[in-house]
Amino acid sequence: MSTLPRGDFMGYISDRMACGLAIILRSSFFLFQSQDEWKCIGDLFDMLAIYTAARGLVFDGIASTVEFAVPSEAEGGSLKVYSKLLKEKPTLSVVACTTLQRVLFKYIYGAYSGDVSLANPAMACVEKTYKHTVKINQIQHVTKNGGATPPRLVPDEELWYRVAIAFYSVCKSDDPDASKVGWEYFQRHVMSTETEDVEDEKWVTILQLMVSKQPSLDADVSRVHAFSILGQIIVKVLPSLTQRKSNWKVLTEFTKDVAALAETNLRYGRKGGVKPLFQYTLQTVTFLSNHMASPSFGGEKRYSTWASETFLGVLEKVGAAGGSTKNVALTKKGDSSTDETETTATEADSISAP
Repeated sequence: MSTLPRGDFMGYISDRMACGLAIILRSSFFLFQSQDEWKCIGDLFDMLAIYTAARGLVFDGIASTVEFAVPSEAEGGSLKVYSKLLKEKPTLSVVACTTLQRVLFKYIYGAYSGDVSLANPAMACVEKTYKHTVKINQIQHVTKNGGATPPRLVPDEELWYRVAIAFYSVCKSDDPDASKVGWEYFQRHVMSTETEDVEDEKWVTILQLMVSKQPSLDADVSRVHAFSILGQIIVKVLPSLTQRKSNWKVLTEFTKDVAALAETNLRYGRKGGVKPLFQYTLQTVTFLSNHMASPSFGGEKRYSTWASETFLGVLEKVGAAGGSTKNVALTKKGDSSTDETETTATEADSISAP
């Protein structure tokens, strides 16, 4: 089929081809074993999804197979339980998941004629297949290792990273509803990952991507989602990243970029009246300034002090430093044990989104 001429003829028969291939996948996925066999399936789905008439059928075929052939979280439980499930009925292999994810990522990115109408359910399929491959890898590790060492929580960092940036691409969408869903998937994927389970370089790359790829300024709600999750990840990973001198230069530039982004949000969010963009950015920046000035932040002290003052400087520029100045002043005096400082530093919920 892949050698058939493309164009009007293929467009005319694409829906029937997609329907047939979807049925074959759903009913016989367990018969495909080799990487070449799955590559053929993936290439055919990718080719057919180009055509509007076939696109929904291609997705339905993939989604129904994922739903049937990947255990749910409720079913899965521990590795022991999951291992038992894998023996009870056929499930998608790691190679199969990788192949289907290749097509699903394109639905998320709108690679098929800019169509992102199926991005949300595509994220659900990617999330489910990602967790499935993690479980399989962990089970294989335990089986091979005999439990001598615990399995990695992120056995494939490259796949983890690809899933993260795909989810963020929806989070930064100008469409507020899509952005909210993307924010939820991205937050769940990234915030459930321990910092030490992913190499510093990938964390830094994600942070740089987030600060450089933002929704348009007119997309108020989406802009809030993107900035709030950026603040959450800063609080999560910078205490660890700043402890290593090799990260200092890039994190210094990153922090300057975040400060510039915050200032842009604050100034634009107050044009023509106070908008949610101003309110939520103010909330996030105030929390960052206060939290980085407190001992509970846990990062390298010189960086923490400088970063706190940098964010305070942004607030002062726009005349909104009231919620941060006192806390920073207390820290400079060495009075880091006050109730106010400790309370503010632990209010992680202060970084939120509508």
